Amino acid sequence: MIELKEENTFMNHLWTVISRDFRVKGEISSNKIKLWKQGFWSMSIYPIFTFEFNTENHLINITDKQNPIGKLFRIFFLLPLVIVVFAQIINGFDFIANLKFITLFGIIISLLILLTRKVYNYEKQNQLEIIYDLLDIEGEEKTIEKEWSNKKIITRIFMYPFCIGLILLAIFLLIPNGEIIKGIVSIGIAGAYLFADIKILFRKKTTGNTV
Repeated sequence: MIELKEENTFMNHLWTVISRDFRVKGEISSNKIKLWKQGFWSMSIYPIFTFEFNTENHLINITDKQNPIGKLFRIFFLLPLVIVVFAQIINGFDFIANLKFITLFGIIISLLILLTRKVYNYEKQNQLEIIYDLLDIEGEEKTIEKEWSNKKIITRIFMYPFCIGLILLAIFLLIPNGEIIKGIVSIGIAGAYLFADIKILFRKKTTGNTV
């Protein structure tokens, strides 16, 4: 599976992101193999899988974690928004008078977090399915998080109207009032979340029909 042996270091992951190297890379030790691959939808937030073996070299566990560049990306992605809020607070920010701004800020932060998590889970599940097929592991696919679990259904009941409302708010209020940047950001984040989630649902439906 591994096309290039490489150490699991910050600099190696940084070079993978910069060079857009889509080869399967991995670090091999005596009882562990760490494997990662940059995906089209997860240029910087791809997972690192760890395969653990017992003394007889039998696979006993597969775990995943976010790569270090992905963790850093989330921080830098949200940092400018946080700086804006703190700057406003220092300058005597009036929370009551700017309730609309605070609400919009909270919505954008929530959608950003959900979007990055959605992309990460999508890439993780996609790569896990490929790994299970290559290793001929039966039944493990059931452990992958179901897209129609009660938790996912409740989340979509709230998030879909939320995203659509945010898009309409941007089109009919923010952009016409000259707040073009806020409008574009709102539409981009809400649209990206809806697109990513719907893409996952259609992919799952297609996969289910072919089984």
